[in-house]
Amino acid sequence: MRYFNYLTPDEEKVLFYIPPTSFYNDSHKDILAHSIGAALYMPATRPTFAEDIAFGKLEGLVSVVLDLEDAVGENEVHEAEESLVNQMNKLSALIELGILNAENLPLLFVRVRNENQLNYLIERLEDNITLLTGIVFPKFTMENGEAYFQPLENYNDEKPSSAPTLYGLPILESGAIIYKESRFQTLQGIKDILTKYKDLVLNVRIGATDFSSLFGLRRSSEMTIYDIAPIRDCVADIINIFGRVDASYVISGPVWEYFPEKGLIREVIMDKENGLIGKTIIHPTHIKPVQSLYTVTHEEYADATSIISNNNGDHGVIKSAYANKMNEIKPHLSWAKRILLRSHIYGVLHEQQQYFGLLSKQDRAYV
Repeated sequence: MRYFNYLTPDEEKVLFYIPPTSFYNDSHKDILAHSIGAALYMPATRPTFAEDIAFGKLEGLVSVVLDLEDAVGENEVHEAEESLVNQMNKLSALIELGILNAENLPLLFVRVRNENQLNYLIERLEDNITLLTGIVFPKFTMENGEAYFQPLENYNDEKPSSAPTLYGLPILESGAIIYKESRFQTLQGIKDILTKYKDLVLNVRIGATDFSSLFGLRRSSEMTIYDIAPIRDCVADIINIFGRVDASYVISGPVWEYFPEKGLIREVIMDKENGLIGKTIIHPTHIKPVQSLYTVTHEEYADATSIISNNNGDHGVIKSAYANKMNEIKPHLSWAKRILLRSHIYGVLHEQQQYFGLLSKQDRAYV
């Protein structure tokens, strides 16, 4: 899989100073954690997702979350489980027939309802589970965290060594996390669990819709989650606990639940400014705008490479190549490393290019 593979070679040459590189579900964990990008949620009841993927019906798609939780009604659970198993069987068959190249398979995730369902799916999916990159754990708490990770750890201990690691992606969205009186104890308890299973934690995700519901709030389509005071306050604390350089967890931004994209673009920009990368989306028109925003500008790349190349003790501060700022070597070093990692996945734009250049005329009409 590779970002922006819908571009022609000539278009790519015009747009990119350094093009994106390929990755797969057995790539290094750091690459995968930053590669999720715009994760499109699909109900697990969707009867055509295997064909949609195999025949490229969702242009630009790189990661998918097949949802067995909120997108599935209480009376649809068994139907959704059977649909998921059947669609995974179809994907496997399409790969075996050579209709779908496994290297073009998006990163696939399943959001389960609970730990019991996770155990059930591990058994039912059999060898097809190797097509998945991870399992999304909703409403992750101190109380259920071990129960989610134990079967995941058991699976990874018992799988063939040639099979890719199956990762866990906890969603922080419970009342104990956002309520002020319990927040820090809860976050610390969750961090203790994630530390224990750190090799299996691909991503920490934020469930802002559930947070908002506890206050009877919902951001409008022109606002961002950072404009909602109690949610912004909680997100700041999540970043403080899990986003520190020494913690080294990748945190993804909350779901965008509207079709219009004006507020979405502002929110992704705010996500990036706060060190979050990755966005849950609910409509295919969101794929390209969100992914395009994760590309690295030429100026960012020039700053990052300069900082890293001068990290030899000879300089404390240097003028940027664009002569518009000072780059401090030690304070900006961690930022520079993150930029280079992102540039590897999403590419570096040419000096005069902006992310809008990655969108087609039809895509631009939605933005």
